[in-house]
Amino acid sequence: MKLFLSKLLAGFVIGAGAIIPGLSGGILAVSMGIYQKTIEALTGFFKAPKKNFRFLLPLIIGGGIGWLLFMFLIDRTFSKYQTEVISIFLGLVVGSIPSFIAEANDGKPFKPTSLIYTLIGFAFAFTLVLLSLFMGDTAAGAQREMTPLLALVCGAVVMFGVVTPGVSTSFIIINMNCYENFLNVFAHFFDDPAKNIVFAAFAALGFLLVAVPMLLLARTMLRRFHRQSFYFLFGFLIATLVGCIIQEVLRPREALLTALNIAIIAALFIAGAAITYIMERAMKKLELKEAEAGKTEGEPAAAE
Repeated sequence: MKLFLSKLLAGFVIGAGAIIPGLSGGILAVSMGIYQKTIEALTGFFKAPKKNFRFLLPLIIGGGIGWLLFMFLIDRTFSKYQTEVISIFLGLVVGSIPSFIAEANDGKPFKPTSLIYTLIGFAFAFTLVLLSLFMGDTAAGAQREMTPLLALVCGAVVMFGVVTPGVSTSFIIINMNCYENFLNVFAHFFDDPAKNIVFAAFAALGFLLVAVPMLLLARTMLRRFHRQSFYFLFGFLIATLVGCIIQEVLRPREALLTALNIAIIAALFIAGAAITYIMERAMKKLELKEAEAGKTEGEPAAAE
């Protein structure tokens, strides 16, 4: 039960990150040490269905709750507390860096050449961040009317961001001038359920169409080029952090931050870092106990 709740919380954080502007659900999955495990469980589901189902279920439930909850919060109150929310999520990412590096090295000595992959990943992801921040003035452009085709594209973009760490799907959809209308499909679903169920179905279709090729590609890269892929993703992680900071610096404010505001932001950042560090260590211990219990019961190992 403890492991289930830990994964439920991890899924909640990933789902929230997928909808919050500037963040990436994929990079949060990487930072919590479950990115590769999740991809392996999805692409190799039928090789060990019982074990993979137990692994994925809390992540899917938590992800759905996080996505829906923050969708409603963004629709109503997120703009008032955006900096505070971003701060705690950045803390979640930073707190994972030590274990992330350990996972990248996979028990082997550090190789200085690994930093080359980090620089390449950073350059690629930071280019996307800059394009998202500066290409297109969403304030000047009218929101596009939602259509089934546009909903399908938005769903595909969401899945692309979940599987590709560091890519903020929210930024992409914002610059497509349809962020608000896409959120309204779910946040105000019952205002026009007959129309919104069609948009939601096409969004789900777009999500699924992108899922299979992206997941298979990610699995292949992580298996064949484990160290290189993780250091490449580490570059994505750093670019995401820098991009969020730039976003907050450039964001218009009604008043300057006070000393109290800064103290609260710093406290939330530290709390986020502590939470992810403690949660990941606890999750690893629980997974180890579960694996040992599974061997005792003669349960087959998860798909490699």
